[in-house]
Parts: sequence; C-alpha cells; structure tokens
Amino acid sequence: MASQVDFSIAVGLFFTFIAMLMLYLVNYISSYTGVASTSELRTVAYNVYKVLFSGAGIPSDWERRGYAPVKVGLVTDLYRLPIKLAEINATARNNITINISVSFDNGCTNKSWNNSIRVYDPNNVQLPVQLYNQSFCSDQYLNSSDLVINLSLAANQIKYVFVYFSPEQSIQPANYGLEYPVNLTNITTKQLPEEKLISISPGKLNALKSLNYDQVLKTVGTDYKFRIEIESIE
Repeated sequence: MASQVDFSIAVGLFFTFIAMLMLYLVNYISSYTGVASTSELRTVAYNVYKVLFSGAGIPSDWERRGYAPVKVGLVTDLYRLPIKLAEINATARNNITINISVSFDNGCTNKSWNNSIRVYDPNNVQLPVQLYNQSFCSDQYLNSSDLVINLSLAANQIKYVFVYFSPEQSIQPANYGLEYPVNLTNITTKQLPEEKLISISPGKLNALKSLNYDQVLKTVGTDYKFRIEIESIE
C-alpha cells in the first residue's frame, strides 16, 4: 500500500491538529512581549485558528490553482458509511473475503474520490479493501462500487465496519490486491446512513508549504507575526 499520503494519516491529522493547535499558535508572541495583553493574544490566536481550520479556504480548491489564495483553509469533508454485517448460519468465518455493494454519491456531488476509500473495524483497525465494478460521476469521483474486504466473523455475529471516503485527490490508492470472492451465503450486509465529518486535507497542507510567510500572513488577515509547527502521525 502506498504510504505517501495515506487516508489514515488524514484522519490522524484531524485529531492531532485539534489537540495541539493552541500550543502551536501561541508561539507567535516573540516580537510583541509586553505590548499586547494576554487576552488580546488569545483572541488573535483563536482568529488564526478559525481561518485555518473552519473551512476549505477561498477558492475552495486553492491548492490546485498554483497561486496564493484569497483565504487559506486546511479543512476538507470526510464521510463515513457504517455497514452492518451479520453471520446468520451459526458458522464461524475466519479470514474470509466478502463483497459489499456500496452507493457513495447518488446525487453525484463529487464527494468520493476513487483513491480515498478506506475501511476500518470498530477498533479503528484498517481492513484490506479492493474496489470492483466502479461507476463514476465524473473523473475519478465514484457513484457506486463493489468493495471486497477481508475480515473474520464469529458464529451469528453482528459486526459493523466503517467505509471512509472524501473528495481529496492527493490520496494514494490502497492496492491490497484482493481477488473478487466466490459468492458467500448466509452473510447479510446493510448500508446505513452516511455521517459527515471533517478532516485536514493533505493536499491543502502540502500546498501551504509552497506559500511564503508574507502570503500566509496576508491571507490570514493579521498584523501579528506567528509560527505554526505541524507534525503528522501514522
């Protein structure tokens, strides 16, 4: 599996940024010691936070434009589809490969980039997945697809898996190489309503690195100097 910009990193980045953001932003104070009050500095830090993490920026696809945006934003939409699996034959199934037919984007709003599909179990363990029989809305934006996944089921077990996807185009494909399975009986699947989340966009994050300090300062809209340090986790 390619690991350059894995979808699991995008999910991890969301939680990492939210937890550590205020610590990073407060480091911008160095040239203003004794000039501004603590409350003012906190207000400025919060305003910078809102600019970076409350939206996609202006324009929303600024990372693909090749020039400085009107407003920097690092957020992208993230979707999660719960899938209910049930073993109904009182038979344990160990390390099996099954097929699930999934509708990603019936309205074709271009929210499910082909490479972004990942599947996790309830313990946030990533499951091997391969896509077959894809239909597309436009470019590589999925309308529907068969998902082949590998997992284990106990006898009569009901198990939920979670399919994550987003419009993020910088994601590398999973490429697990699973074969399309022979039809398995006595295992039922049900797609539940999707949940809309937010995440940090790896593409926007990489594009931010190409902007110089003055460009970022201008789009954030503050006269205060600040420093942001970003670390990713896998």
